[in-house]
This record gives sequence, structure tokens and C-alpha cells, in this order.
Amino acid sequence: MRALRIMLNSIAMVDVDSDLSALREAVGGEIETIGLRDGGVMIVNRDGMQQQYPHNDTASCISGRHIYGTALIVGADGDDFDDMPEQYLPLLGLEE
Repeated sequence: MRALRIMLNSIAMVDVDSDLSALREAVGGEIETIGLRDGGVMIVNRDGMQQQYPHNDTASCISGRHIYGTALIVGADGDDFDDMPEQYLPLLGLEE
């Protein structure tokens, strides 16, 4: 699936499998999901702070929560993850 990866110093479009193992690898640990407006979902490492990952200012601003380490923004299709909603590209200053 197409996801927006938000790292500490960069934002990039990436392809990531929607299975749990691939998502854990992408964020560096057990995942937690945060519902965003317009149907987006942020996937983060639920233990990022305890693992002493650096604070991710951009992801924190978007989610309204403190996020540590890498975050992904994807879409949701029922109980499954899906491609990131395109409305997040302008929000982050990206164009397709």
C-alpha cells in the first residue's frame, strides 16, 4: 500500500505491505494506530518514548499527540489499511 512516511528530517511516499510484520518493521516496534481527520490513520511505535526514540515534531503536530520515531499515514478500508488518502499531500506541502 502507498503510505506517507514521516521521519525526523524527511517526508516521503513509500510502499509498505499492510501486514503486521511489515508495519512493525516500518515504525520500529509494536504498532499503535491514531485516527486522523478525513479517514487517514497514523501508524506509530506505541513504545517509541520508552525506547528513547527522538520526538517527531511533524507527526506530533499532525496527530495532536506526542509521537516518537517514525510514523506512517495510511488510509483505512473497514478493518484493513489502505493507500494514504490523497488529501494529506497538500497538508504536508507535497504534490503528486
